[in-house]
Amino acid sequence: MNLKKIAILAAVAGLSLNVARGQAIVAPAVVPAITPTPAQIPFGPVLDVVPYVAADGYSIHMSIVPTLTEFLGYDTEFASTFQTVVGNQPLQPTPLPSFRVRQVVTTSIVWDGQTVVLGGLIAENVTKVKDKVPLLGDIPLLGRLFRSESSHSEKKNLVIFVTPKIIDPAGNRVNAPDALPYDPNTIPPQASRPNP
Repeated sequence: MNLKKIAILAAVAGLSLNVARGQAIVAPAVVPAITPTPAQIPFGPVLDVVPYVAADGYSIHMSIVPTLTEFLGYDTEFASTFQTVVGNQPLQPTPLPSFRVRQVVTTSIVWDGQTVVLGGLIAENVTKVKDKVPLLGDIPLLGRLFRSESSHSEKKNLVIFVTPKIIDPAGNRVNAPDALPYDPNTIPPQASRPNP
């Protein structure tokens, strides 16, 4: 199982410049409007599964790629780096949105109707709270008695259950649950390895 954690900073995909032409005798320079082109980014969980039915007609080989994209907010630290400029006049700093993408890539072989359980998409959010008594918390040295800091940690784990079933083009199951060559309620026997 491969676990990837990447951070995405999205930039404005394109800009269109609308310039109005006119003459003014005495007027300050007019800055034309810039309309950014938004780009759609899907949020939440996305599950990609590529199944292959083996030659025996009962085993299913699956490549499973669950992806979870979360919006974290706007990155104001690097907002001054990205500015919208018209001519020689810089405009407001442009904060970029920040995303967190968590993804697990795995392959598995299961029988028809068995369930695969995937976990490992763990996220931890830490919230820090600083509190103080007005005026008294600002006094040097003694102000520490009137200030408090606390943090709250919250962990989330995404667990995914995948149950593949082999069906015909009409949507009916190819293998009836009671006509399988194995007991679907038991774990198949595992081959033992010789000790080196």
